[in-house]
Amino acid sequence: MNNTRTAPRPVAGAAIALLGLALGATPATLAAQTLEDLPVRISADRAEMDDRRGVGTYSGNVEVIRGNLTLHADRIVIHAPERRPVRMEAEGKPVRAESPDPAGQPRVATANRMEYTFDDQILVLRDDARVQTATEDATGERITYDLAQDIIGIEGSEARRVHITILPRPE
Repeated sequence: MNNTRTAPRPVAGAAIALLGLALGATPATLAAQTLEDLPVRISADRAEMDDRRGVGTYSGNVEVIRGNLTLHADRIVIHAPERRPVRMEAEGKPVRAESPDPAGQPRVATANRMEYTFDDQILVLRDDARVQTATEDATGERITYDLAQDIIGIEGSEARRVHITILPRPE
């Protein structure tokens, strides 16, 4: 028996909203939930879910929301064995992730490829990687961003050096 399901193609360009792990969380319930309990909301033009392998592939104007993290991409693969999200891989021109920093200031990460691990909240950006926060603008070949700790690690290459602009803190 094949456990692979394919969602129907969109009608008249309308996106199909897909159920991730749960729906219906309000701001009040989000505050009361632990990170592991937060739902993952996914919307895309197309979806294919393989329950046996615990892998969902979403394509076409994909949006993933979990807590205060929002990710937009052309294609996202979510690894969720036993319906528990572990890792997400995204591709796009570019992929865009948005999440406020611990002080509530905006932070935006863009790259052509990203990987996110749900448990430790690590975002790895590759291929034209850039992170912009209220106090810095950083680019490099690869950026590792620990969203929980607000720590950025940037790697360059012979062809592309690391560039960082430190901005004055807003008053």
